Amino acid sequence: MKLRSILIGGCAVSALMASAYENKTEDRAYFATNPANGVGKAATITIDGKLDDWSEDMMIARNGANNMSTAFKGTHENNVIDIYAIYAAWDDQNLYVAWQMCNTGDTWARPGDGPLTDYGKPGDIPFIVALSVDPSSQPMTGKLEDGKCVWVDGAGMGTTFDMSSVHVDHMLFMSGKPGQGAPGIFTPVNAKGDTNYFDGCTLFSAAGVSYDRADGFLPAELWRQKTTADYDFSGTLISDPSCIEAIYDIESYQNIINNDVEGLQPHDTAYDTFYEIKIPLKALGITRQWLEANGIGCRVIGTRGESAIDCCPFDPAMIDNVFECYGKDPSTTGEKDDLDVITYAMADIAKIRDLSNIEPLPDPEPDPNPDPDPTPGPGPTPGPDDNGDVLPEGSYAVYYIGSKFTSPNAYIWDAGDGNREYAGAWPGSPMTKVTVNGREMWRYSFQPESALLKPMVIFNNPGQTGDMTLVNYGIYDDNGYTGNDVNVTTGVELNYADDAAEAVWFDLQGHRLNDAPAERGIYIRVTSGKAQKVMVNL
Repeated sequence: MKLRSILIGGCAVSALMASAYENKTEDRAYFATNPANGVGKAATITIDGKLDDWSEDMMIARNGANNMSTAFKGTHENNVIDIYAIYAAWDDQNLYVAWQMCNTGDTWARPGDGPLTDYGKPGDIPFIVALSVDPSSQPMTGKLEDGKCVWVDGAGMGTTFDMSSVHVDHMLFMSGKPGQGAPGIFTPVNAKGDTNYFDGCTLFSAAGVSYDRADGFLPAELWRQKTTADYDFSGTLISDPSCIEAIYDIESYQNIINNDVEGLQPHDTAYDTFYEIKIPLKALGITRQWLEANGIGCRVIGTRGESAIDCCPFDPAMIDNVFECYGKDPSTTGEKDDLDVITYAMADIAKIRDLSNIEPLPDPEPDPNPDPDPTPGPGPTPGPDDNGDVLPEGSYAVYYIGSKFTSPNAYIWDAGDGNREYAGAWPGSPMTKVTVNGREMWRYSFQPESALLKPMVIFNNPGQTGDMTLVNYGIYDDNGYTGNDVNVTTGVELNYADDAAEAVWFDLQGHRLNDAPAERGIYIRVTSGKAQKVMVNL
């Protein structure tokens, strides 16, 4: 999203949601939120699966090691999800977040045992980077409109947020194996704070988000919590459940980096994993100047099964059902399929925020030195419309028929060409009213020097739509591409949705594809005016 607030019921949510948050944090033992007031630092990070761009002074939150739920029930499992710390950096174009995972199972297990399967790496399980960009905007529940949680099939399980205690307005979902699935950014779509897989989701590929992972451990020390409790083969708890309180006792930890610890094997940091992600500031609707002046909140959440089992900064919801049984495997923890409600504060990036008395934030200041339009064209030009005007060959045009804007602007960029802008800097350029088949609509057109690689469009003034893939001569409403185009030569509106001779494909954001899907995933297929959700396996 280009700006921070959405419009619901004709009112800016940022004006409705101004309030205060409790800002609870856990600081016992090695848990810390913004330790020593660390908020990250300005730096440019290359997302290449290496640690060398990151440094300890970028840390914004810390946990201990071996204090997640599976350390107490389910130590035999693979996919060890143990988040030790998170880091942040930013430059003029991007926000960078990293999180350090650790797997200390090698200090007691044998190679090939459960926690060391696949060399101890997280598998194809969801990670969530939750962000709070504008604390006065509509917060998210973490749920879809049907009441289920994002990326969770069953009801009554998953990860949610207590909106009176903690504010989240962006949730980035991705696989623990980069390159798997269809990662996306979710934002709220209604006044309840719910989201969906259509206008509430922007795929990483469309937003310009990328991430990778590396083997290794960045911090100089690795403080491992040494108390555990597990079940024997009969299902009897070996230790008293109260032992879980040891995670809050600093005396229960020992540093295992470069130290021989009695009773443990030496730790090999090759079992640890470091993730890094790049998020364009434009995808969050902010600039570097705005970020440094206001700060944003961040939490990284690791899941296993259907629910979270660890997060940083830490939240007590990660251990409230440790000794219950997971529905699919009673030898493992019920944390994997419970319903977690996060209530503790985010870590702050760029600036420590005061959430005790929130006022609606102003829109970002305009860039005092905006980049000039690299390919200035003639601006909006006549036709094709009912007057018979035809745009010059090679033109691009978009049409808007929504009701949100009475005099819309179009902001257009090529996400495949370094986000090159084609309607000027944000908020873009005014659209021109035209008539097509007797129906009034708005149009913006331009002539690039060559074909665009991945054109995108946002309609705005005031407020905005989501990021939409630009279909040349496509007709859009407030929710996205309608499936209809304007004929480039005659100006006649084409209704593909009613054309029985041709199947039209859309992604889950409602954006029409130029051709049949070329990647595996779930799509919407429209023929004869009927839509059907289809799983494509290539």
